[in-house]
Amino acid sequence: MTIAGFGRVIRAPGDRAGEGAVGGAATLAAASAALAAHLRAAGAGPRTIARAELLLEELALNALRHGGVAEVALTARQEATGWRLCLEDAGPPFDPSQPRPALPGVGEGRGGLGLALVQRTARALHYARLPEGRNRVEVLLPPE
Repeated sequence: MTIAGFGRVIRAPGDRAGEGAVGGAATLAAASAALAAHLRAAGAGPRTIARAELLLEELALNALRHGGVAEVALTARQEATGWRLCLEDAGPPFDPSQPRPALPGVGEGRGGLGLALVQRTARALHYARLPEGRNRVEVLLPPE
């Protein structure tokens, strides 16, 4: 079953009073719930939905927290080989598909495993630095 594509923008928390509630984690949670509903309506199974939510959370939060971006654009579409998620941001170049050296304390309750989870969860992971200075990360989730 093919249905129309999905798109959302995830915004960083605002600097002005009262804006923080609509950005960052709150916007990410809303985007994740909307993505899950979209996938479910298209017939995706629970494993695909859980993987999509994990990938979205890890990639979007990395861009928002570490890339210093104001927003991350998310699109999703169903293909014959699975679901393709695409995230774009205007942060500095950063390729999440490249192996990273182990950091002290990683895996000891301090985080740092997000990119490894992304690399292991995605069937395919592609990065491109677009001519207009944006990062594009595409991940392919296999069908169940």
